[in-house]
Amino acid sequence: MSARKRVVTKNDEQTAVDIIVPFSYRVWKFGIKKRNLTNIAKSINNALNRKKEKLAAERITNGLSTSYTHQGISQNSTIAITGGDSLEPFTTAHTREDGGTNMNNVVYDGTTYSLPFDYAGYKAADRTASLFVDPRGNPMSATMDTLLCKKGSSVAHKAREILGAIKKGKISESNDNDGSALPAFKMIENEFLTQDAYWAMFDSSTALSDEYGFQHIESEANNLDPVNVVYKTREMQFGGHTMFQQGHNDVARSWLFSAGDSSST
Repeated sequence: MSARKRVVTKNDEQTAVDIIVPFSYRVWKFGIKKRNLTNIAKSINNALNRKKEKLAAERITNGLSTSYTHQGISQNSTIAITGGDSLEPFTTAHTREDGGTNMNNVVYDGTTYSLPFDYAGYKAADRTASLFVDPRGNPMSATMDTLLCKKGSSVAHKAREILGAIKKGKISESNDNDGSALPAFKMIENEFLTQDAYWAMFDSSTALSDEYGFQHIESEANNLDPVNVVYKTREMQFGGHTMFQQGHNDVARSWLFSAGDSSST
């Protein structure tokens, strides 16, 4: 499966994904299970969906950069991930519409950036989100209610420990009798995120809307192509394709990110 990019207009870049599943004549003739068209269609559809998920996750993993190299099966391609301010999704230098002080959406506790995910890191995320402002510089704090991390990572394990303590009204890894200063959060573990220590949080009330956060817009949903027969070899070729656009809008007011190394910005 490969991904190719087509520039339609100056500011509208579409990604097209194609897949071909070939069967030799003998496999098709005698491999009974291979002739199950329902399974073939389901496999093609699942493969296209996983490609979209992988491309979306790569934007998070590479969110401290303005572009990255996507490794496809047939070719590699450079994907730009800058926003309307020509900056990467996560930075300390997001420009403001009125020309005021730059905005930051990298987890920061006032001293250190990109804290590891633990109770202190969660508090730093809450602090950072409380400093978000609107285009005129007025307070526009966000509630970081959802954690995104790599499936099975140290972040995911720590998150479960913290959640367990919070739900009992306690502070993780503490013998204090004080209750937790922070509420429980939702957690999304994604297998396509590749870095163990990376974590992000977002405000689901805004980040999942059309106005803020990362966007996935389908211009052509998953489609199964007509079966192609190579008459010289009688090979049966099944295929599918899809076309979509991915990007982000105003992540500086809905998302936070940390590389978990106490330094990256």
